[in-house]
Amino acid sequence: MTDNSHDDVMPQDSDEYHPNFCQDCGASFVKFDTFCLSRICETCNKEYFFVRRSEDGGLQVEQGEKIHTPQIILSLDPTSGCTFTKYGLEGFLKQVFLGKAIKSEDQLVGILKATETQLDTELNKVDCISHCDLDTSEGTGEASKILQSHSLDEHSLKLAWSVSLRECYTAIENGDALKSAHAAHLANIFKEYSLLENPHLKEIVWLGYGCYKDLHKNEGMTEQAAKEKRLIKSAVAKLNGFDEEYLYALSKDGKDIAPRLSLKGISESTLKSLTEYELLCRSQLRDDARKKEDRTHNTKIFFFGVITTLLTGFVIALFDHYLGP
Repeated sequence: MTDNSHDDVMPQDSDEYHPNFCQDCGASFVKFDTFCLSRICETCNKEYFFVRRSEDGGLQVEQGEKIHTPQIILSLDPTSGCTFTKYGLEGFLKQVFLGKAIKSEDQLVGILKATETQLDTELNKVDCISHCDLDTSEGTGEASKILQSHSLDEHSLKLAWSVSLRECYTAIENGDALKSAHAAHLANIFKEYSLLENPHLKEIVWLGYGCYKDLHKNEGMTEQAAKEKRLIKSAVAKLNGFDEEYLYALSKDGKDIAPRLSLKGISESTLKSLTEYELLCRSQLRDDARKKEDRTHNTKIFFFGVITTLLTGFVIALFDHYLGP
């Protein structure tokens, strides 16, 4: 029985034949998907790829060798395998919001078309509109309705961005400056709104704002001070649950307070001050309540006196009326 499983392999004498490995030493002629090195073979004069580890786990590079990095996907998605430094994030956001720099007027149309193509490529990967022809007004109209019905706001805005870019460079090619300027203005608006609808950016901005707010709220507070603040709040909550007799004993008997409150990490002097403060607050509340009660009582006496005076005057007037002088 003849084995024909390799009949379709490119013959070695073909001009298009490119072996993956050296037949003599087995070195790889194909670049790896990870970080790797390469150099030119002294025997066959071809570039081959390999990995040489150093003692600390990195790549050990020697003279005459090149370093190759794998494709790196930059994204705000933390699961994409990429994490930014502070300056890396700043540079990435500048590229996202500002786009490519236009060095000359001649480049403008080319960049507009390239951006449109990039957006359409991304939109074609959205399953619900993959059947739509985004090169026609009918296709973009249908896609827009589908995206809006699915509440895919980010993709819907990117579609509007793409359509505006096409209108912009078409108007430029037709010599319609006003229409081109209007389309460019709309494209910029749709771009900004689509970026603001990115779920990762929204979450980053919200979480970042929360962290920034806490940072300013706790500015100047050391880790130890923050811990002590939490302990004091816990102590105050416990002291609020005790009656005044027990609080008075805690503050006056000279014994340690912390063991009786099951607290650690807070000084006895602080606990004594908190206990005395709790007693003072309760005393102040009693005084305020008593003063309020006294004001109410005095008001009642005043009104009773006024009413009594009026009634007395009324009775005297009646007496004079019926009995005469």
